[in-house]
Amino acid sequence: MTRTLPVLACALAIPIAAHADPPAPAPEVATYAVVVGSNAGGPGQAELKYAEDDARKMGALLVELGGYSPDHVALVLHPSPEQLRDALAQLGQRVHADADAGRQSRVFFYYSGHARATAIDLGAGEVPLDELRQRLFDVPATLTVVVLDACQSGAFSRVKGARAVADFSISSRQHLDASGVAVLASSSGSELSQESEELRGSYFTHHLLVGLRGAGDANGDGQVSLDEAYRYAYHQTLLATAETAVGGQHVTFEADLKGHGEVPLSFPRAATSAIVLPAPLEGQALVEDKRAHTVVAETYKAKGAAVRVAVAPGDYEVVVRHGSVVSHCNVNGGGEVDLDRCSTEQIHAEATKGVLGPRWQRPTRIEFGALVGNERADAYTATLTNFGYGQGLFAIDGGLYALGVRQISDYIWVGGLASSTVMPEWTRTISGSSIDETFDWSTYTVAGLVRGELPFADHGIGSHFSANAQLDAGLGIGRTRLETGAQHMTTTDTYFGPSFGVGCGLHMRGWLGLLPGAGMSLGYEYDYAPVIKNLLGDTHASGGHRLTLGLTYEF
Repeated sequence: MTRTLPVLACALAIPIAAHADPPAPAPEVATYAVVVGSNAGGPGQAELKYAEDDARKMGALLVELGGYSPDHVALVLHPSPEQLRDALAQLGQRVHADADAGRQSRVFFYYSGHARATAIDLGAGEVPLDELRQRLFDVPATLTVVVLDACQSGAFSRVKGARAVADFSISSRQHLDASGVAVLASSSGSELSQESEELRGSYFTHHLLVGLRGAGDANGDGQVSLDEAYRYAYHQTLLATAETAVGGQHVTFEADLKGHGEVPLSFPRAATSAIVLPAPLEGQALVEDKRAHTVVAETYKAKGAAVRVAVAPGDYEVVVRHGSVVSHCNVNGGGEVDLDRCSTEQIHAEATKGVLGPRWQRPTRIEFGALVGNERADAYTATLTNFGYGQGLFAIDGGLYALGVRQISDYIWVGGLASSTVMPEWTRTISGSSIDETFDWSTYTVAGLVRGELPFADHGIGSHFSANAQLDAGLGIGRTRLETGAQHMTTTDTYFGPSFGVGCGLHMRGWLGLLPGAGMSLGYEYDYAPVIKNLLGDTHASGGHRLTLGLTYEF
């Protein structure tokens, strides 16, 4: 009997609970963000290149995947101190209004730009750190997340702070640690943070954004928490900066979030499109938006688990580096990378980061080809005509060339070339006989060249094609040959002079996909080499308009 009492009590409790007052609904939560980017350099500071772009990307992601309404995200670019203060004042007014209406608020504050130990620098002005802290604390938000990307870099990077001592990241992290506040900083107090030419942004912000797009979703629940975002940004930033000139960069995180538990920052499961890196894929993966010409994500993909990166609908190229090869995979409209449809080629030896740029070394290219064209007409050729020499109807010269160039920056190549061009014969019949005289010349060139090359991938056309323009200057060598008489007596002369050229063309690498590194080129050039002379004082500038066709190989 006594054993049935607890059961009876539970049974009786059920209808009683059913008629109890329902629990109060969870309070409505409003989300606000102030996203600040400033490239401006103050006294002794170089202008930044990507801080404002990083802010734009952060603001766009908060709307796309963070659940923020566009009118709740204040994007503040290149502000004066007063403009930043106004943005924070407007934020405070909105949050106060929510609090008066019984609504909870979450605030996200992001800053990328110059800083010192006691202030953030906004060009010639500054906002003291104490003031910034106080203004943020005066906003009665339930939760405030502060992300600070204020740092410096060297040759490959750019300085983001005037001094390496007591930098902004650690100073702000210490002072902003309070109840309901979490601070994610780009580096520790003894380190410098860096911008990347290849990523066109800060290492830290880039990897934080990639993590928020889904790469940091460690438990696969479709959302990225503050803790997951920190862990992903920490590991990827450290991995990316380990070999730079400045050195490894450690992201720091400190928070007092009592009672808040896991704090979701983004919801990549809500994205309408995604790039899925399949489980078998392994290596350093870079996702490029072909339309925007920007790197959307770069992450090290380990074998064994698929990684989903939320993206806007569009066309993307995924570049994966593993060992000594790099694969190029086109993904149209999102979806999983099809490894069987990727093109693969050899990559170049590792370059020292901070010197030339990307993680693999800038390439060297050799090219061998043929050229055809019409030789220039001038006083020298007019003298030949006056002496009774003539050419056939289709007098086209031709020759061979070889060149080698090395890439020294994103768009500049330098090197040298050598060419040999043979001109069609000029002939005349000696009066009163059937004996012909023939006269011709050849021109040899050895020159240095500089070439500007623009990949079409930068403009959304194709990842394997590029356009180029070049200038060359060097030594021209002319050699003439006169053959006359029944015995075919030959007289030769050699001349020297300057040589100049200008040209443009198209290059395609991955020639037909047959051989990694192989390619082909089609071009036009105009040559000018005043080296051929005669006894009358005429000088022939050998050259003219020519078309070129060559085979190339990069290594």
